[in-house]
Amino acid sequence: AVVSTQSTGGDGVAYANKDLKADIVLDMATLTGAQGISTGVHHGALLTNNAQWESSALAAGLTSGDMLFPIIFAPELHFSEFKSSMADMKNSVASRTNAQSSCAGLFIGSHLFQDWFTPSPIVWLHIDMAYPVHTGERATGWGPALLLTLFGSFSKSALLSSLGPVLPASQAFKRAKHDD
Repeated sequence: AVVSTQSTGGDGVAYANKDLKADIVLDMATLTGAQGISTGVHHGALLTNNAQWESSALAAGLTSGDMLFPIIFAPELHFSEFKSSMADMKNSVASRTNAQSSCAGLFIGSHLFQDWFTPSPIVWLHIDMAYPVHTGERATGWGPALLLTLFGSFSKSALLSSLGPVLPASQAFKRAKHDD
């Protein structure tokens, strides 16, 4: 049974990992109202398993104006929120007071990793953008500029490449190999 339809993005990240063999998986969702409580109406919430990419994403947010703020990445403390007596996992938190935005992101990320405690070669970034994407009844356009800035260095466009933050060395090497 699906307890919460807000946490169903796992299929997309699983597809990116298993079928597309992606090195970097970024999911963006208007996932939880808790994001607004965690990071406010102007900043998206950023959850990632990679500190270097966290820094790059924060820098891209400042450059683009689509700002981010990191939320707690502690699967060892939060993954127990999904225990279920009937299924492998329940897609809703047991306690709404326990870092709900982080937990919702971890539910999606769980579809990438067999074990949170083993270092993974997959870089995963989760962005919860529930609040910055709208003001009242109007959309703000939040998000595309962030993605263009963050991944612009992978582009052959001189303008986009100039906007991108400095990438971790392993990704810059992969980019250089891809351009050949």
